[in-house]
This record gives sequence, structure tokens and C-alpha cells, in this order.
Amino acid sequence: MPKNRFNLIRVENEENKNLDACKLLGAPVMPKGFLESLKLEPEDYFVAQIDCGAVDGDSRFPKKGFLYFFLNINSLQPKVFFTEKEPEELIEDVNDGFDRESCGDPTCLAFDFGEEGTSFLFDEVDPDIGLEGSADLDGKLTLLEIDALALPEGKEHPFAFTNFAMLDGHMVFLIKEEDLAKRNFKRVEFVEVES
Repeated sequence: MPKNRFNLIRVENEENKNLDACKLLGAPVMPKGFLESLKLEPEDYFVAQIDCGAVDGDSRFPKKGFLYFFLNINSLQPKVFFTEKEPEELIEDVNDGFDRESCGDPTCLAFDFGEEGTSFLFDEVDPDIGLEGSADLDGKLTLLEIDALALPEGKEHPFAFTNFAMLDGHMVFLIKEEDLAKRNFKRVEFVEVES
């Protein structure tokens, strides 16, 4: 069973779960002092946490460590951070500065890896979602691709920022192969592909 394809499962009572692995939204688990070192802007919204050791992806990607994805809700500029330090503390207030009217439902979504997953991590760019017209894809790989139609239903949509609503299509975080080889995540690109 491939471990880089996944679906998403809504999690209740996140603080009672062992969620220091792969998740969308919710609260990240980070090494002590790591969040303060990131120098985030007030508009940077926590999107995902990936335990690289939990993913059987392309061999060019890290096999250990953690990736943390943030997205600026105004500019849609991504910020991705990598560390090999073990996470120690749940950062429950990471998105507290945002209200649901401007950012949708922040409830934690856990990754459910399996063959039927429609979202994926750490692989070649998916040729079937229409990215060709959205970005220059030469020498790039996919860090994270989220199929919006696979997001669990709820009262509010998980991604509905003031100027952006991911209701269908795909959210894709791309990285250049040369940056990945150097473990430089400062130039990750975010692309929205509508269905």
C-alpha cells in the first residue's frame, strides 16, 4: 500500500490524540522554541505538518524530519519550514489570530494513507490535474497536493480565506529539485488548480 497517497479524516478533541505525524490544519507539534524562530507574519496561517518518516515518496525527499506549511491568507505566498529535531509540544494557539469568517474551519484533519487516496506527498508533478498552464513545471516536484473535493464535509469549508476559497480542484506546493537537494524550502511555490 503506497504511503504517499492519502485521504483526510476530521479529528475531534485533537489534544487527546497522538498527532505529531501528518495532519492538515489543527495544531502543529513542534520542537521547543521552533515556532518563535520562524518569524511568521500575522497573516501566515498554519496549513499542514508532515512527518517525513511516515511517507514512502520519491527518494529525493527527506526520509526523516518534519515539514511545516504556512500560507499567507492575503498574498497566498507559502512558507515551508524543515527540521530534523523531534517535536515536543502541541502549539494549540498557532491560528488563534484568525476567525472562522476569514479562514474557514480550522478543525484538524489527519492523513489516512492508502491506495485510494486522492491527495499525495513527495512525488513527481501530477500530469492529470491541469497544472501545465498554471506554473512553469521544469525541474519541479510536488511536496504536497491536496484534492479539495476529498476534504471532509462540515458546516464550514476548511479553506475559505477572505480572497480565496478552495472549493474544488487542487492546492499544490511545488519545489525545485535543486532546492530540494539542498533542503532549501524558502522558494516553495503555491498553485491553485481549479477543476
